[in-house]
Amino acid sequence: MFGLYENYDPSSPPDPAKLILRPEECQTLTLPDKRNLGFAAYGSTTLSDPVIFLFHGLPGCRLVGRGWNKLCKTIGARLITIDRPGCGLSTLAERGLTEWPEDVVSLADHLGIRRFSVVGASGGGPFALACARFIPKERLRGTTVVCGIGSMESLPDTVPYLSWQLMGITPWALKLVARYVILPSLVRPYLTRDPSRLKRVLEDQCTTPEEKAQIMEDDDSETNLDDAVAGLLEAFKQGTGGCMLDGTVLASNWGFDLGDVDSDKVWLVHGDQDIQAPLKMMQWIHERLGGGRLRVLEGKTHFTIWKDHSEEIFRQSAEA
Repeated sequence: MFGLYENYDPSSPPDPAKLILRPEECQTLTLPDKRNLGFAAYGSTTLSDPVIFLFHGLPGCRLVGRGWNKLCKTIGARLITIDRPGCGLSTLAERGLTEWPEDVVSLADHLGIRRFSVVGASGGGPFALACARFIPKERLRGTTVVCGIGSMESLPDTVPYLSWQLMGITPWALKLVARYVILPSLVRPYLTRDPSRLKRVLEDQCTTPEEKAQIMEDDDSETNLDDAVAGLLEAFKQGTGGCMLDGTVLASNWGFDLGDVDSDKVWLVHGDQDIQAPLKMMQWIHERLGGGRLRVLEGKTHFTIWKDHSEEIFRQSAEA
């Protein structure tokens, strides 16, 4: 499985200090149905500052918040990141998109947070849109989706030839392909508990000059590729169940109509060079939200979109 990487070391060994999780990164809430919900706290520690709940991508976990800890301290925002079922510290359980907002509100209540915003990154985007649909506006200040993925429902419109090729059974067939082909392929490179091997995998996945420069930068940033290694080790600490559930949920019917989302305070941010989540899918979502909510960033990929735009994304969310 890992033969491609067995004879290659990363550019530098992972920093052992980065693999140690801090107490604020290892918090749990026991939900009414006895499930555990894992979460981490970053950014400001001032209780009166605005709160942003951040939903990780796929694969991922709550440690994604490390990348914006310093920024959120600077702008005066509390950043709470949550493990989805089966990822990190959250109990694996059959939960869909429409049930996710209940868990978010339960955590907000537990932390004494009345109003908050949500940001969904990549595979976390649909979970953010579910919050926009089901959490009352008295609680939810704003919703931001960054490089979000589209629904299977969008594929016939964004990739028209699929319906013809699959003779009208596209949704059913694609669900099977996603579950038994795409997801295992996505997960396979990360199924190692060796931090050095995992770091090499991540380095090799950076293909554009901008992506390579981004991971090699030696600046005053408090996070680097070693934090991504720690995040993936944590994401799969229970095995692959959480990631597979995540993918299955996203490849299924989302359970709500985008036309029913109150899009007054929904913002979509996407790179025009995104291969992992093609722009056409986000344009499809944008159209069904009523338009006027999408900002396309020229030249940005699924990974480089954050480099120059993180501050404005989180400021907008905090000030919603």
